[in-house]
Order: sequence, then structure tokens, then C-alpha cells
Amino acid sequence: MFNRIIDWAVINRLLVVIALITLTVSAVFIIPKLNLDAFPDVTNVQVSVNTEAPGLAAEEVEQLITYPIEAVMYALPDVEEVRSISKTGLSGVTVVFKEGTDIYFARQLVFERLQAAKELIPDGVGTPEMGPNTSGLGQVYQYLLVAEPDAGFDAMALRSLNDWVVKLLLIPAEGVTDVLSFGGEVRQYQVNLNPSRLLAYELTQDDVMMALERNNTNVGGWYMNRGQEQLVIRGTGWLDHGEKGLEQIRQVPLKTVDGTTITVSDVAQVALGSEIRQGAVTMTRKNADDKVENLGEVVSGIVLKRMGANTKATIDGVNARIERINQALPEGVRFEAFYDQADLITQAVQTVVNALLLAFIFIVVILALFLMNLRATFLVLMSIPISIGIALMVMAWFGLSANLMSLGGIAVAIGMLVDGSVVMVENMFKHLTHPDAEHDTQRQSRVDSDDVDPVDAAHDRHGIALRLQEAGKEVARPIFFATAIILVVFMPLFSFEGVEAKLFQPMAISIMLAMLSAVLVALIIVPALATYLFRRRVRQRESFVLKPLDLLYRKGLAWAMGHSKVVVGIAAIMVVAAALVLPRLGTEFVPELEEGTINLRVTLAPSSSLDTALEVAPKLEAKLMEFPEVTYALSRIGRAEIGGDPEPVNNIEIYIGLKPVPEWTSADNRYELQSLMEQKLEQHPGLLFNFSQPIATRVDELLSGVKAQLAIKLFGPDLAVLANKGQAIEAAVKEIEGARDVAMEQIAGESQLVVKPDRRALSRYGLAVGDVMELVREGLGGASAGQIINGNERYDIYVRLAERFREDRETIADLRLQAPSGAWVRLGDVAEVSIASGPPQVRRDDVQRRVVIQANVQGRDMGSVVADIRQAIVEQVDLPTGYSVDIGGQFENQQRAQKRLALVVPVSLGLIALLLYFAFASVGQAMLILVNVPLAVIGGVFSLWISGQYLSVPSSVGFITLFGVAVLNGVVMVESINQRIADGLKVSDAVFDGAVSRLRPVLMTAITSALGLIPMLLSNGVGAEIQKPLASVIVGGLVTATFLTLFVLPVLFAWFSKGKLSDMA
Repeated sequence: MFNRIIDWAVINRLLVVIALITLTVSAVFIIPKLNLDAFPDVTNVQVSVNTEAPGLAAEEVEQLITYPIEAVMYALPDVEEVRSISKTGLSGVTVVFKEGTDIYFARQLVFERLQAAKELIPDGVGTPEMGPNTSGLGQVYQYLLVAEPDAGFDAMALRSLNDWVVKLLLIPAEGVTDVLSFGGEVRQYQVNLNPSRLLAYELTQDDVMMALERNNTNVGGWYMNRGQEQLVIRGTGWLDHGEKGLEQIRQVPLKTVDGTTITVSDVAQVALGSEIRQGAVTMTRKNADDKVENLGEVVSGIVLKRMGANTKATIDGVNARIERINQALPEGVRFEAFYDQADLITQAVQTVVNALLLAFIFIVVILALFLMNLRATFLVLMSIPISIGIALMVMAWFGLSANLMSLGGIAVAIGMLVDGSVVMVENMFKHLTHPDAEHDTQRQSRVDSDDVDPVDAAHDRHGIALRLQEAGKEVARPIFFATAIILVVFMPLFSFEGVEAKLFQPMAISIMLAMLSAVLVALIIVPALATYLFRRRVRQRESFVLKPLDLLYRKGLAWAMGHSKVVVGIAAIMVVAAALVLPRLGTEFVPELEEGTINLRVTLAPSSSLDTALEVAPKLEAKLMEFPEVTYALSRIGRAEIGGDPEPVNNIEIYIGLKPVPEWTSADNRYELQSLMEQKLEQHPGLLFNFSQPIATRVDELLSGVKAQLAIKLFGPDLAVLANKGQAIEAAVKEIEGARDVAMEQIAGESQLVVKPDRRALSRYGLAVGDVMELVREGLGGASAGQIINGNERYDIYVRLAERFREDRETIADLRLQAPSGAWVRLGDVAEVSIASGPPQVRRDDVQRRVVIQANVQGRDMGSVVADIRQAIVEQVDLPTGYSVDIGGQFENQQRAQKRLALVVPVSLGLIALLLYFAFASVGQAMLILVNVPLAVIGGVFSLWISGQYLSVPSSVGFITLFGVAVLNGVVMVESINQRIADGLKVSDAVFDGAVSRLRPVLMTAITSALGLIPMLLSNGVGAEIQKPLASVIVGGLVTATFLTLFVLPVLFAWFSKGKLSDMA
């Protein structure tokens, strides 16, 4: 079959060239359509359900809303887990489905079950709605609306512009699923009641609300004919907006007393106010002159990307609309982006592109030095752009994204792409400059003694094509099998699950596509083009690099074959040493990606108010701006609109923008900078700090519901016991070396004013508990009495007691209720009004209450830190019956990946062995080549150990790649020795000649593969952290594998090939 392919390629060489040109042209058109992303989206298939429950405390939200929703979701197929958070005014339930479930199908299922859940939730408490269809990396773009100081736009006006102008222009952009407003004040038309006036006029809050609703309606009355026309009948009774609307509300009549009309203005103050705020944003930044500029409170927006949409295209779509937005905004207000994932994408892609270019240059140099022929070097190098081009075209065709991992795969493969072509071209050279082993001995007898050039290729017009065909046929089989082995090696990566599958499958796909393309190039394009390039004579020049190496190798090999036991002994000792070092390597899941932005979470005391947080945030920002590395600090306090992260107001999340690392002066890396920042910020007592990065935080949260790498979850029924035991675990974990930012989430300490009815006193006056509850809900909390509509804009008319009647416990106790007898009863006489403490939030996993102690790992590997944590909990914390601990987060993924790898690695070795058996029809020779695997592992293990890296999923993928590359050289060498034996040489001569003849291709393939990865080892760009362990394993392994292949394999050849040799004899 391979012979036919080579013959066809040489005979139809013009056809091959035309196909190549067509490919190049189509690549120019197709590749720009490739999706670009910074990072593969690792989010699991999840649907969030949010319910706003105005004013309800966490425990009521849990019991009335969260539990009914959770209960119905378990009936759905393919649900993996249901987790929830219940906090004041909000319930958030996340339903996680099995991998592979279509997100739209999952949303449809959840939507159907929500109808059942609504039946279980009491009327008026809240309506559950599905959250936006976005992913962990969905917050791709964040912006500010900034007003000039003298433009006259306050926080309320800016928020209105954002809600009703900017958002409506952004949502149609391709790939945008939602835009969340954050900060500013939402406008409300507020009717602040005076309870004494209501008493005097014998009115209730319900009367006021009903009157407002009756005086704010538009209706339609169909048509009226007028001559030949028809008129549409409209009744327009809507209240106007702005000052005019306020005046109209004041004039709404409530009742008539002795001929005098009582209006809203008699019993209430009407004014524009702000909705009850759940969050705010403040910002400090450096301007162009490096001067610190404090913007104070600002209005920002978060653009959410739709699940599966192309990040780069979404951001480009948003950027394309900026000009239109600025046109639509009034004079003095501008739209400014401050966080944009496109920068990260560009930098991540740049990291890989730089590595590829550097690798390409290295490979050119190596090939030129070894082949000493520009035409041959060009022929080999062709395989790189062609293979990468075909791989990227196929990826674009199937909608796969080019991200750090898939492009990283191509960078890993770049050195391997030339392997097939190197072997092919090198063999063609041999054939054009030497006859084969059998005829070389007969050469002298066939030519005249005075012939200067017995191998005269210069005047050979017809034989060149035949010689090239012959050369190609010799190595076609080993080239094909060597590549098949690399493809087989990556197959098991497709058995990964969860996060590691989403991280490493793109890499496997891109490597496999590139390698397949490289085989096509080596077997079809190289022979075809060689017939054009080698028409003239091929004179072999001595390579000044190879000549001394060749001499050294001949001496070394002769010695090794004479001292076979010593050689095998050295190799065995090295394997044992590697086996001893392996358990000492720490383990982690995936090294952290450097994003260029720090995300600092600051937690205040649970009872802190929004105003307190607003005072603290600018002070922290000012401290951070003292660092020359920081370009801006933006604080997000509390939560955005529903659909965002459900954070409490005592939580400040500070985004810290950084200059590029080379411009840093106070620290060399992010960890140093973070510890300096922490020292500076610790001057503020009573605050908890947790450093991370925006994408890392979101990914951690989506995978485990916690914004940290480790989540130690304590499950149990009683919140008080959970709080107590959680603190004990937190104290134990803080003592462990390598655990940082250890913090237990707050599940106690929220101050509450509790109104508890006295049932006996109520029945004395004939009052119901509902009367007291109505006063609390509507009088103190307020209620909406319709909306004021102006074009797209909609603002609530909100009715509640004026602030001075609900500002402290005594005033609230003095409020009056009307008994059925007509008597006015003081609230304090029929209910106990007290200050208490309660949980600010209740989190549940799989219907069990839980508290999380979160931690990040720094300076140590994750595996050993988790082992220490487990031991500390067992020794120091005594858990009562019904309470259990589980460690999740990244550790969970790491454990799953390790189990999978333990299965995958033996399977891939087994597949390699099978392929080798098919290639050589000899168990012995298959085993001989597999000896390369432990020899390669030696270098990989030692390179990780020396560089202080851990055994992570990327380094494991590096080992898998290494198996394929290591076996490659063995295949070529054994095939070469077999050919010489078939040509009739003695076994020892065949081994020696075969090994020496393969020195050049073996060194070239190993050096090109290693040099292709050196740029990734040295890179400091975005995403280099994930590539480094992978590259260092392969480079280290190639060094030992190549060195040992050249000596150990020839020494063991005769011993392993006894069966094969007897067959050949």
C-alpha cells in the first residue's frame, strides 16, 4: 500500500503541486474564521434559577422558596447535583447536568419543572426565573459610564442611562446573552406615608396603593367610524414622568371628608428616591500622566457571553457598537471599557505564536547544519506550515476554537511535524549519493579504476525519480507506523471527563490533526516535490556538526557493544532512580494561568451596611494605588442585578488592573505582589482578604460553588453546630503550611430586627397575625403600586412608611394597628420587637445544609496540603452524628484525573505494543522498542524534579506525548537494522551500520522536537504556566531517550530479536 502511495505521488507530481496550491489558497480564506478564545471553557452544563423575594430573611427564603425548587429538580434526568444559596431577598439554585447534555435541552427541562415549583411557593413570596445562559468565562467585558464633573449627571441619572440606553444597544451584539447593571441608584417614585395622618383620616396603606393604581392606567376602546375613516379609541391615563409625574401623584384623591377631598399629598411626602440598594461600585485609577484619579461611586455594566459563543467575536461585536453608544449618550457622559478578555486572548495567542516562530527558526538552523543542503532543508520545512495550515482549517471547519490549549498542542507538535519528512528526505539523500548496502560492495568491480565519481547522479536524467521512489518506499512503513503510534498515544485523552477533558481534548485534537497532515506531507508531498528539487546533481557535503558526532558515536557504540552489561546496568540504575524520585514529586491539578488582573475579595463583618462598605472601599483603593504596578482598582460591593453573583453587601470584590510584568518594580511575580498588598491593607483591622484572578475565581466558583481552589465542605442540619464546628476546622487548617486565605463563609452574625406577634394579646383585640405581618411587609418593607412608563423606561411607584417612622426599634413599636372594633392598637402591645442575630445566608448541596471553609494553596503542592488537612480534621475536630466533611474544588478534579490517568497510561502503552507488533511481526522487537518508554520517563521525572514543578495534569499529558516521541526513534532504527540484515549483512555489522546510518535522522528528530519546545519553556507570556510542565517533561525525556536509544537499543537488539532473526534466516 505504502509503495503504491509513493509511486502515485512521484508519477502524478504535477497533480500534487496543484492540490498544494489549492490548499494554500483555501487556508488563506478559511483560517481567519477560526474561533479565538483565551482558555477552553471548562464550565459544566448548568442552569441557574434565581428568585427575588423582597425583604425575606435567609431562613424564610430557604424554607419557602429554595427547598421547593430543589425538590422538583431531582426528578429531572441526568442531574448530577443541585446546590443553592438562600440569602436576604434572594434565592439562587444551580442545577448541574451530566457532561454532554445539550444546554438548551437542560434549560427546557428546568423551565418545565419550574412550573411545578411555582405551585409549591406561597403567593406573593417570589417568582422563580432562569438565570442568563452564560458560562464561567462569560463575564467577557466590563465597562463604566463616566460623567464629566460639571455635566450634571448624578448616580441615578447614569444608572437610568445604562439601563435604558446602553443595555438596549449592547444586547443585540452577536454572542451577548445579557448585560448586568452594577452600581448607581435605580430611580423610584416614592410615596412616604405619615402613619399619624393616615390614622387621622382613617385611611390604610392599602387604600393609598389602590388609589394610585386606579389613577394610572391606559386602555383601548377599539374603533369608531368617522365618514370613510376609522379612528382607534385610546384612553391615556398614565401618570407623566419627572416632576410633572410627582405633582400628579400628589393630587391623586383618596377620600372625601365633609366635602373636602383628601389627596396623597395630605398623608404622604412624594419624591424621587432610590430603590433599596444591594450593591455599588467605586473606582480609583491612574490617568495618562500616572496621576491617581478617584472617580468615587460609578455605574458599571457586565456583558455576559452566551454559552458556546465565540469570545473574540462577542467582544468585537461590543466594540463595534461603542461609537453608536457614545452618540446616543448625552453630552458629558462617556462609555469606557475597563476589563476586556480580548487582551487576554491576544496575549495567550501571542504566547503560542511567539513559541511557534522561535521554534521554526531553531528548526531551520538545525536542519541546515545537519543536511548542509538548502533544497533539502526547504523540503523538510514545508511540512510545518502545510501541517499547521491543514490542522487549523479542519478546526475552523468544525467550529473548534483556537485557544491556549489547542494552539499549545500545535506548539508541542511542531518539532514532531518534521520527523516524518526528515526521515524521508534523509533517506532520499542516501540513495542519491550512495547505493544500498548490497550493491555498495560490488561497486568497485563494476566501474573503472580511474572513475572519479562512481555514483554519478549528475548525468542521471531518468534514474532520479526511480531512486526517489526506492528511497521513499524504504521508509514509508516506519514513518506511517511512527505517526500512528503518536496518534494512538493521544486516543486515551478522549476518555477524560469534566474539566480536564475540556482542557486537554482540544490539545489532543490539534496534535492529532497536525500529525495526520504531517504524514500526508511526508508520504505524498515530499516525494512529489523532491523530483522537482533534486533534478540536478546532489553532492553530499560533510556536515561540520555531524562529522565529529559521527566519529564519537562510532567509538562510543563500538565500546557499548563490547560492554553490553555495563550499558544495561547504567540504564537500569537510572530507571530505578527515576522511580524513587517520582513519589517525591508533589501533585496539583493545573498550574494557575496568569491573567494580568488580580481579583481581591474583602469580607467585612456580617452586619456591615452598604454605607460602611462604601466608606472602606475607596480607602483600600487608595492604598493599592500606591503600588507603581497598579493601573486601576475597581471595587464591586454586594451584588449586581439578579443574574450576577449573589454577594452580600459586606463583601467587596476589588479588580486590580496591572501593568505588564516587565514594568514591575516592587515585586517579581504575582504572589510577591499579593503579599506586599496584603501587608499594606492589614492596617485596616477586622477585614478578611482573599487574592485570586477574575477567570480563576469564576471557574472555581462554578465547579464547586466556592471562589477558591479548595472547598472543605461541612454538611449537617443545624446552623449553630455548623458554625461552631466550621470555626474549629478553620482554626485547624490555618495551622497547615501552604494553605493561604483560609476563611469560613459567614453563616451567623447578621443583625436582625425581629417582630414576633403575641398571639394572646392579638386575640384579645380580635387581630390576626396577618395584620402584624402586613404592617411589617408593606409598612416597613414597602410595596409597589404600579409603574411610571416613559418610552422603554419603567420606574416603580413605591409606597412605604416615611423613614422617621421606621428608623429604630422604639418608633416601630409605636406604630398603630386598627382592631375590628375600630380601636387603634400599638404594635409594641401585641408583638415583641427585638434585635437578634441570624444567618446572613444558608447554602445547601444536594438538599443538605453546608458550610464551606475555603483555602488557596501556595508554595506547596495541592495533594500534600489536602492530606495534611484531612489528618488535622480527624485529630482536632470531633464531629457529632449526622455531620460529615468533604473536600472539593480543584482537588476533586485532580483526584478524578489521577484515577483516569492510572487507567489511561497502561492502555496507551498496550496500544503502542500492539502497533509495534503489527509493524515488525515480532513480539521481541516490539518489546525492544518499548524499552524506550522507561528510558524517556527518566528525563521527564528529573526535569520536573530539578525545575521544582509538580506532577499535574499537563505534565501527565507531557509524559503521554513523550511515549509516542520516544518510540518513534526506536522504530526508525530497528527498521534500518532489519533492512541491512535482509540485504545479507552479518547481524553485528548490520546493527553497527544500521545504528550509525540512523544517527543523523535520530539526532535531527530529537533535536527538532526538543528545540520546538524550548521557547515554551522560556516563555513568560499569558498561559505559559500551563505549557511549561508539559514542555519540560518532553524536553527532559527526549534528552535521556535519544542518548539511551543510540546505545541501549543496538546493545539489546540481538538479544530481543532472536525470534525475528531465525524467521529471516
